[in-house]
Amino acid sequence: MKYPDYDRSSLSITASLLRHFGGQSAYPTLPEIDKSLQAGGINKIVLLLCDGMGELLLRRHLPEGAFLRTHDEAAISAVFPSTTTAATTSIWTGVSPLEHGWLGWSLYFKECALQIDTFIGTESHRGERFPLGTPAPTLMPLPPALGGSDRVETHMIFPFPSASMAGCTKPHVIADFEDMLSCALGLCREDGQRLIGIYTNQPDHTMHSVGVNAPETVGHFERLNRAIERFAALLPKDALLVVTADHGLVDATSPVIVNEIRALDECLWMPPSIEARAAAMFVKPWRRAQFEREFKAVCGEDFLLISREDALKTHLLGRGTPHPKSEDFMGDYLACATGGRFLRYDTLGCKVPNLIGQHAGLTDEEMTVPVIIARGGRD
Repeated sequence: MKYPDYDRSSLSITASLLRHFGGQSAYPTLPEIDKSLQAGGINKIVLLLCDGMGELLLRRHLPEGAFLRTHDEAAISAVFPSTTTAATTSIWTGVSPLEHGWLGWSLYFKECALQIDTFIGTESHRGERFPLGTPAPTLMPLPPALGGSDRVETHMIFPFPSASMAGCTKPHVIADFEDMLSCALGLCREDGQRLIGIYTNQPDHTMHSVGVNAPETVGHFERLNRAIERFAALLPKDALLVVTADHGLVDATSPVIVNEIRALDECLWMPPSIEARAAAMFVKPWRRAQFEREFKAVCGEDFLLISREDALKTHLLGRGTPHPKSEDFMGDYLACATGGRFLRYDTLGCKVPNLIGQHAGLTDEEMTVPVIIARGGRD
């Protein structure tokens, strides 16, 4: 099990980049990045986020001599929940999940009386698009991407439109990964200072479907390694490349179907939300003792049950002032996966599909991410 370390987390990457260009962050910088920046002459920084490319998977799927391995300067903590919605939002904005409120994929919005998939605006159990789309950008507006500083141009390159692009100098929507890198290379060859963020949903997307050890997954790691190595070799020498991930994944093929366990289900007044491996549990006040007892009996080997009060006291979701919506979303307890199972709740007429590769839990595999650093060398 790995608890988040907010003195040395993904937020420290953003802190280093922002401070290099005169911005501010409430979180400590990362010494490994600071050292590269202090060498001088850096006018462009490319922050490449490969979704799901956790440190332990990187070591497992690439040989020691691979580019991403030889330039891997640090293994640091992801934020919690270790999931794309929370973690990418933190990396792009520099604030913790507690502060920005985008805690996970599926959140209960009381304003809509529904659990809604935060990024895409679909109803979580029925899969139908909510008529007004996702309410998240309205209810939890994000700080400017990458600091939104007037001191430096900020560019965000995504395969699809995203709320995370808000406030950057220029968003770029480019579907193909190689074309994303070409766009970034062109920006790096222009005069002036630039901070460029790139997001790819691989290898996460593949691992959800086929698992963390499938040949297709290994192939994606190898392709990413080759493409990033070529890109780094073409960067001008005033450019610094930083590659990281939002989280890692594990194979989780054994669900705890909460609605089929009567002694557990009768303690809840709504289905779990946030994530299957980092679930908010909304418990009837008069059944808290029963809930704690039954949850420990059923899930105790694979989950850590943390009360709302303890989660706040231990800064599980980060430091700083909680966003008002974070308080809505957290529930009475957070069920945090430490083993191989996940929670599922099948509402009447609906069944949430199981994914093979999953994330959001507190295992080392999910919570440890790499920091890969390479300086350009072209004149």
